Amino acid sequence: MELTPRLYAIAAKVPQGARLADVGTDHGYLPVWLLLHGRIETAIASDLRKGPLDRARETAQQYGQDKNISFRMCNGLTDIAADEVDTVVIAGMGGETIAAILAAAPWTDRDKLMLLQPMTGMPQLRQWLQRHGYAILEEQIVQEGKRLYSIWTVKGGAMPLLSPAELWAGVNRPGPLRLDYLSMIEEKVQKALEGQLAAREPNHASIAELEAVLLGLLEMKKELIQVTNVGEVFAFLQKKAPFELQEDFDNAGFLLGREQAPVSKILVALDITEEVVQEAAEQGAQLIVAHHPVIFGGLKSVTDQTITGGILLSLVEHRIAAICAHTNLDAVEDGVNDALALRLGLTEIGQLRQTGVDQQGRPYGIGRVGLVPEQSLYDFAMAAKRLLGANGIRLVDGGKPVHVVAVGGGACADFMADALAQGCDTFVTSDVKYHQFLEARAMGLNLVDAGHFPTENVICPVLQNWLAHRFPQVSVSVSQRHTEVFSYL
Repeated sequence: MELTPRLYAIAAKVPQGARLADVGTDHGYLPVWLLLHGRIETAIASDLRKGPLDRARETAQQYGQDKNISFRMCNGLTDIAADEVDTVVIAGMGGETIAAILAAAPWTDRDKLMLLQPMTGMPQLRQWLQRHGYAILEEQIVQEGKRLYSIWTVKGGAMPLLSPAELWAGVNRPGPLRLDYLSMIEEKVQKALEGQLAAREPNHASIAELEAVLLGLLEMKKELIQVTNVGEVFAFLQKKAPFELQEDFDNAGFLLGREQAPVSKILVALDITEEVVQEAAEQGAQLIVAHHPVIFGGLKSVTDQTITGGILLSLVEHRIAAICAHTNLDAVEDGVNDALALRLGLTEIGQLRQTGVDQQGRPYGIGRVGLVPEQSLYDFAMAAKRLLGANGIRLVDGGKPVHVVAVGGGACADFMADALAQGCDTFVTSDVKYHQFLEARAMGLNLVDAGHFPTENVICPVLQNWLAHRFPQVSVSVSQRHTEVFSYL
């Protein structure tokens, strides 16, 4: 079971072992997911209508969790006692409805954690919470499709008086989606103001309040716009994956652009292709951070007569800079190979071939080794295909079950001897040549070629996470257009 980004963000905030009430549960996805992942042992799922509650019960039965959930058809929390729960989720409702549910259950302001996700009426709900002894501890903005949602962590307690703008948009805190969220709220306030101004009998008090909100939102935006430049992003990546660790043949680094150019949006991609450049341009990104170098080999001219030349011209024409972290990112801790090992579910992860330690004392080298529960090669390969999103898998059976696994993102079949020396029965990599498959079978090593793109694209979400946390004022996204190039018949 997979949750939507909105529900996943809510699930991440539910404490381990919580006694949960999911109000307005609809399909029951949240409590079932939490039960499946061992986060909670029991839950209460409530809904006002029979249809949604029946759908929730069907979901729980499908995943074998119906005995761990108490299903209650009731209005909000009216059929739930205070001593039954310590965490309450109310998501996907209007703010005034949420306020009414809490007002009917006054025990919620005493030692209860509430995770609220209002769809409308945010100013009214914030004001109600403020006046009735609740404190908003945190607001997280989550994007799902083209929509932005705000998820509130609330407990009983006092909170400072909110300004008109804060009632609409919450307390101003840096975050990758905060500016976009403020723009969304600004658009709503502007429409409300235009409606008041066009009314036959305008409410002048409301007009003055909405104008004050717009001024406050403008000040919030000014607070967040801290200029980041390309050089600062490169310096950060240098600390995470020192570029001097790259292989001699490589060309990783700051490859195109102006160091002092401001950056408000970054696109992350495995490769810089024409499609990726166009995607970045449409998003208004000033920088692409990629894994594979956009300039490789002896480039002697930049014209539209070559593929690389055309890409570089597009970057220049759209004023988009390029930073590429390649074999240095393969080798460092938390880089490509750690991301690949984690995606495949390996535990007790260690180095496959350690090259050395960097200036900060961190070991680096290509490849990783770890453990998976013993299983057949077929089961492991099918799981790898699914986890990596590969269009196909090539493999040779070395005659052993899978337990000790080596991974090497990209073309790393030359490391088969290292895998055997570490006691591995299986090696996952890509771009395997025919003779290497023959050698692996002769050596008794399961060799899985999961494709270059799937084994390395796992680093893109990692890069996005690094950059978004270091530069919260910058919007960072992963390319949606650059996908696996291979098809299998």
